[in-house]
Amino acid sequence: MMNRREFLATTAAASTLAFGATALRSTPASAQATYASGADLSGWRTVLGDGQFVGPGQSPLSLDDVETVHSGTHSSLRANIHERGVMAHNITFDRFSDRDGMNKTHIADVEFRIPTVPDDGNWSYNCQTLEIGVFVWDGADTRQDHGIALQWMLNPWIEEFGTVRAWSMVDGAPEWVPVGYLEPDTEWHAFRCAYRPGGPASIRIDETNVEVAETITPKDPSWGPTVDGRFQVEIVSVWPGVNPTVPAHSADFRNWSWRITG
Repeated sequence: MMNRREFLATTAAASTLAFGATALRSTPASAQATYASGADLSGWRTVLGDGQFVGPGQSPLSLDDVETVHSGTHSSLRANIHERGVMAHNITFDRFSDRDGMNKTHIADVEFRIPTVPDDGNWSYNCQTLEIGVFVWDGADTRQDHGIALQWMLNPWIEEFGTVRAWSMVDGAPEWVPVGYLEPDTEWHAFRCAYRPGGPASIRIDETNVEVAETITPKDPSWGPTVDGRFQVEIVSVWPGVNPTVPAHSADFRNWSWRITG
């Protein structure tokens, strides 16, 4: 599992992702904690994300271009499943509403892998990114999305292949910033984050700690008045250029847990 270049850690700001109400269990009131976990992501919701591109002659993207398949031992996120000349974004997330959610600490774990190492000579499987993060939407007060997230760059045609980036605040606006490198392989890797809105944040990949900072993102008026924690995993399929057909992207996730405590 350590057969990779050293994972370089740098402080950065991050944002992404989602939590929900799958198999929720509350600890005694004195602990003020809520806990959820699972072997796969059954009960999570899949939506089409905004990392999209539609190539020449292609019909618009829809939810039909992504899917998440649950096996009981893990879940497989899939994007651009019809191998069209498009780039599709699968976001699969769990969510939990809590009016006091901006004053809670979120500790989230999940394991992830890709089934094949991307290669610029492989036209049957390739990918753009894999992403994981935790967010809290504050619809009751600031009407901003607070959170942390990482992105693994997996397009073998680009210089940043294998780079890990954090969703970071740069000149007051969020953008992806390089924070390290993770050798693309087919091993299971472990993600853990601890995050409290307005407070400390940290992410660990396998044995390496990555210090990150909170990102704050405004959202459009359609976002509601609730306070919602989110834990989410994502993939974006490979950039198609002008090719009418391109490979689908898939990634596996398992053994997730999410603890929210005061």
